[in-house]
Amino acid sequence: MYNPIGLLRYSTNRHEAFQEIQDMRNSKIWLFLAMVVFSIVSCTKEDIEGPEVIDPIDPNVEVTETSNNPLMAQVSSDGEDAFDLGCFIIQTPFALNVNGVVLGIESFEDFDNAVMNAGDAAAIDFVYPITITYEDGEVAEIADGMELGETFSACIPEDGWNIVEGGFPAYVINDENSCYNLAYPLTLADLDNNQLTIADEITFIDAMASNQTLFFTFPLTLINQDGEELIALDDQELFELSFDCEGTNAPYDTATWDGNFLGCYNIDFPVSIIEVDAAGNEIIVILEELNRLNNALLNGNFIDFSFPMTLIDFEGNAIIVDSQDELDAALVECQDIIIVEPTGTDAFYLFNEDVAAGGSCYDIQYPVNYFMTDSVLVEQANNFPEFQEAIFSSTDEFLIHLIYPVTVVLTADNSTVIIDNMDELDMVLEDCE
Repeated sequence: MYNPIGLLRYSTNRHEAFQEIQDMRNSKIWLFLAMVVFSIVSCTKEDIEGPEVIDPIDPNVEVTETSNNPLMAQVSSDGEDAFDLGCFIIQTPFALNVNGVVLGIESFEDFDNAVMNAGDAAAIDFVYPITITYEDGEVAEIADGMELGETFSACIPEDGWNIVEGGFPAYVINDENSCYNLAYPLTLADLDNNQLTIADEITFIDAMASNQTLFFTFPLTLINQDGEELIALDDQELFELSFDCEGTNAPYDTATWDGNFLGCYNIDFPVSIIEVDAAGNEIIVILEELNRLNNALLNGNFIDFSFPMTLIDFEGNAIIVDSQDELDAALVECQDIIIVEPTGTDAFYLFNEDVAAGGSCYDIQYPVNYFMTDSVLVEQANNFPEFQEAIFSSTDEFLIHLIYPVTVVLTADNSTVIIDNMDELDMVLEDCE
């Protein structure tokens, strides 16, 4: 279902969003254990001057030959000797198995020395079990590398939102963190849109361990607790399905949310929300950025907004709302926004239905070819923002016209319709009424 959000959702500055995420990442000290590090430091076992060899923390643990754990490259430090991995912290002290040698780790310096003193193609992993602490204070013990991978890959992403157009950062959706399971096989994409085919959950875990940021591709199929398949055609629909799970709350009951827009507004950060803490008490938390809000929504921590809050409309105006009633009134106005005045051209009619306030009955499949009045130049819109820009640049003298065929996917049954002319477009639009 769509409202004017369909038009407005991509109007934010993607470059700024990407830079914001990159700055956040750069604030952490990433401890890469890839071949680049190993090629810089070349030494033999006799040359190693790292932490002294110690017995395993648990004297009953039998340390055997180990293989390299790709998750080691995902470990980061906040500079205070806290070892972050996804949505949890690895408690110290712990031990690393480096080529069969056990090294005690109590600080970032110890960890750094262990990495830098490792030989080429070193096999590095934790000595298990290890203890982790979640953000809400819950403590858990991880028995082996497989369990560590499962735990990491099920973390609700804390960053990556709004980096790419319509991007929904990937994580393992299963009974442990949702009321759905992912249907396999599925496809993930990295920041360069390289496609990864994921055959099963084990393959998913391996992909997450080896890549900093991955995104779902759509359509995405989920299986509910009754064994029924539900299809999310885009990021907005995946949010809507997620909010149907018990324990999660949508930002607003009747306004859409796509990870960026609430109805037809951006939320101005910081924003205050009401959360439930580990003891079950409602508390007010200030969120500094969009990443944290999406994480709180999907984690089920979000209860409601705390007022006042500031909304930004599509013209860039700030609207301060001081109560739930004022938020209700602001979101009602979204339904009254006239996106584009119809002009009689097929492109306008196609576009207007796709962003209809009452809900679109189809999704346009890109690219879409078009031309402007009195022009012989064929132009192409490869995605929604480009088509939106072409629509807005159209004037009475230079109207935009479609070049057929045009393909749409009907939201009612997910069927594909190829439109070859204006008459066929009229038929589709009539069925939408």
